[in-house]
Amino acid sequence: DLNNFDQEYEGWKILFSSVKDNEEEESTVKLLQTIAEDAGFVTEFAYMEDVEFDDKEGVFYNNLNYEYWFKLFPWEDIAIEESELARLITQIMHNKKAIFLNPAYTLMFQSKAFMKILWDLYPNHPLLLETDFKPLQGIAQVEKKIFGREGANTIIVDKNEKIIEERDGEYGEFPSVFQEYVELPKDSKGDSYQAGVFFAYEGCGLGFRRGGLILDNYSKFVGHRVVVD
Repeated sequence: DLNNFDQEYEGWKILFSSVKDNEEEESTVKLLQTIAEDAGFVTEFAYMEDVEFDDKEGVFYNNLNYEYWFKLFPWEDIAIEESELARLITQIMHNKKAIFLNPAYTLMFQSKAFMKILWDLYPNHPLLLETDFKPLQGIAQVEKKIFGREGANTIIVDKNEKIIEERDGEYGEFPSVFQEYVELPKDSKGDSYQAGVFFAYEGCGLGFRRGGLILDNYSKFVGHRVVVD
């Protein structure tokens, strides 16, 4: 509800960032920036390498302090490859000098190892698939890297361990999880569909991706509408 936005909004600024030389990610971030601006927020865009961090003062670009920072860059890459940046961000959060949209704790949910933990906590739950850190016995399954994207380093095998489909990729150094394989719904052309439900305290969004047996970086987001009788 934006009816009272002008009365409630205190002018806090959002800095949107992506890595340089990645046109797709930059376009995605700038789309989000446009949506925020249309809603009434003050925004700016900067490449990640141009953003400055001060553990006592917060996030800066062109000497201007920003209360919010959104970046399209994996938290695990920051944690593993950018230890000094991870330290600065941690201190900024502790000092309450900035709010990070898509906060660091989402790293836990981005890890596919989380599925193993859920299965251990709720074995045989109807909304979960069997998941382990070692190959499953006697069933079709998918091997995935705990940190991986767009179907990279994914292998589907049948119950006899025959490979049905596989993709290579850049995440091979990460440990694997092995998860029971369930075929996604398909249309008449044989394309697979994956539904994504989004929550912000409550269900607030629904999206579909369309692709092959393994949804990779060539998969498409599919427009849809919900019809209520």
